[in-house]
Amino acid sequence: MKKIIFIALCLFTLNAKAQVTFEHTYDSAGSQVAYPIYQQLYIVKLEVDGEKYVLVDRTDKSLRFYNMNHTLWKTISFAGTIDLNTGSNTQNIMYISQHLFNTDDQIEFLYGDFDQNDAHNCITQIVNEDGSIMFTENNAGPWVKDNIPATQLPIYNTSVGTKMILSLSNGNANVYSLAGTLANGIMANPTNGFNNFSASMAYPNPTRSSTKIDYTLPNGVNKGEIVFYDKQGKEVKRFNVDRTFDSLVISTEDLQSGLYYYNLQTTQGNSEAKKLVTIK
Repeated sequence: MKKIIFIALCLFTLNAKAQVTFEHTYDSAGSQVAYPIYQQLYIVKLEVDGEKYVLVDRTDKSLRFYNMNHTLWKTISFAGTIDLNTGSNTQNIMYISQHLFNTDDQIEFLYGDFDQNDAHNCITQIVNEDGSIMFTENNAGPWVKDNIPATQLPIYNTSVGTKMILSLSNGNANVYSLAGTLANGIMANPTNGFNNFSASMAYPNPTRSSTKIDYTLPNGVNKGEIVFYDKQGKEVKRFNVDRTFDSLVISTEDLQSGLYYYNLQTTQGNSEAKKLVTIK
């Protein structure tokens, strides 16, 4: 009997470990080593060529794109952009797209180099796939906070399964395959120190008919929305909020019993998702 139990435990342990499976390492791609200039690995979905890993190399000022099987697809240089803060982590790559900035099928992306404390020490440019600059605006910055982590998450749903990217202390980045699927309603926690806004835990929770949520809008933002999702990530409710009040009371009578997620969404990003349980 003991042998049977031991074998069962071994099988359970092996199965549990298999839920998170190591897939690939990208050398010098982790954001954890941030001095003098950090690198970055994330996943984008292009309008024509689909999902790609993109490695932002701020040392040689290039974007290296990889297919979902980790083979190199193409490399784009942004060496022609203007670096106003040499040796710092202010080279921001945003909105990598094939159809956002023009109508051809080549890649373009928004590049910003700016100092949050000096509005005159900043520049915004749009870079073509061949490295040429198609747009420049001096003394201007994309004042939405950049892509750490608002426009990229460490976990992604893709056409070849759910992937998790972790930065390592040695400067590399590992890719893992996950067994499940990330619900759209589960948002990444803001960690860059700028998104200092929140929606509190609902009270009462669980609730039968109504619940109250306190919220804090970010500095300089006067309006937002509190959005509710079911377990599958489908939106079920949306409420406008502003600085007139700092709390919201909502009716839950039209919601079926179950688990829901909600968060505060503003022009500066989304707050951490919270849970709400409804009972009838």
